[in-house]
Amino acid sequence: MHDPTPDPPLPEAPARRFDLLYVEDNAANLALVEQLIARRPGLRLFSAANGQRGLEMARSHRPDVILLDIQLPDLGGGQIFTVLHGGASTSRIPVIALSSNAHPRQIEKSLDAGFFRYLTKPFQFDDFWAALDAALLFAERNRRG
Repeated sequence: MHDPTPDPPLPEAPARRFDLLYVEDNAANLALVEQLIARRPGLRLFSAANGQRGLEMARSHRPDVILLDIQLPDLGGGQIFTVLHGGASTSRIPVIALSSNAHPRQIEKSLDAGFFRYLTKPFQFDDFWAALDAALLFAERNRRG
């Protein structure tokens, strides 16, 4: 059977491991991102099925990048982002919004609020990797600076 997900571009071997947190309540979406991340050396994925648990994990694990579903059952993605952005230990973590809401005004509003990138589901794999690579580069520069 042909695997529909293309292999990600292989960067040079990472100097260190990057931790990612994906806050997502949909098991199929989580499974897809887990498969993608598993193909890239140097990445480790944690997940949370709701916003409250996502906030707890962001504070305790302090991941390099957060992937955040905007429509969660307990807290909205905007509300979660506001808490993360205002937290001393989480304010500099790049947050990539993942949402089925493709309305241009929603995307603009999210980016204006400070989300690092906004991807609409179903996302294109190339767009996912480009957003993630940019966020990892940002995280690495923040760590050094």
